[in-house]
Amino acid sequence: MQWRWAIFCVALLFAGCGDSYQVVPDPYGQKVITGRMTPALLASDSSFGWYRKNFSSFTPDSASVAYLSTSAQDIHFIVIGGTWCGDTKRELPKFFKTMEAAHIPESHIELYGVDRSKENSEHSAEKYDVVSVPTFIVISHGKEIGRIVEQTKKGIEFDLVDILKEKQTR
Repeated sequence: MQWRWAIFCVALLFAGCGDSYQVVPDPYGQKVITGRMTPALLASDSSFGWYRKNFSSFTPDSASVAYLSTSAQDIHFIVIGGTWCGDTKRELPKFFKTMEAAHIPESHIELYGVDRSKENSEHSAEKYDVVSVPTFIVISHGKEIGRIVEQTKKGIEFDLVDILKEKQTR
């Protein structure tokens, strides 16, 4: 059985389509993805059923979606999460459902997975000064204008709107 797991991990390493993710088991036997990945990877793997379930059960606020669809088209998002983390399991699907509803292209979003030590081969947690996951970093014209760390205040779509509105008042 272990050889099948090893073959699966090696196959996923080489199936990346430009992504640089790795799939490794953690000490608790859970499959953990580290490195740059896509939400499609999570949605397509039965080990991450939480992604599909939480994505389909979430309906983002329509006024927030409308605001994001007009105000976030030039915004870039860096998202760092852990597939092992309860907060990531709750917030990541909501974020991507909101982005999809607002027609924000996936090319404007960089998604990185980290292990329980907040590490990956890209050193993204260190590069972006991330200590807790998930972290959603909002970037405008190459500069960070805000971030959401671990949990939202009002909800992912509301907090993103607040960050963009704050940017406009600066």
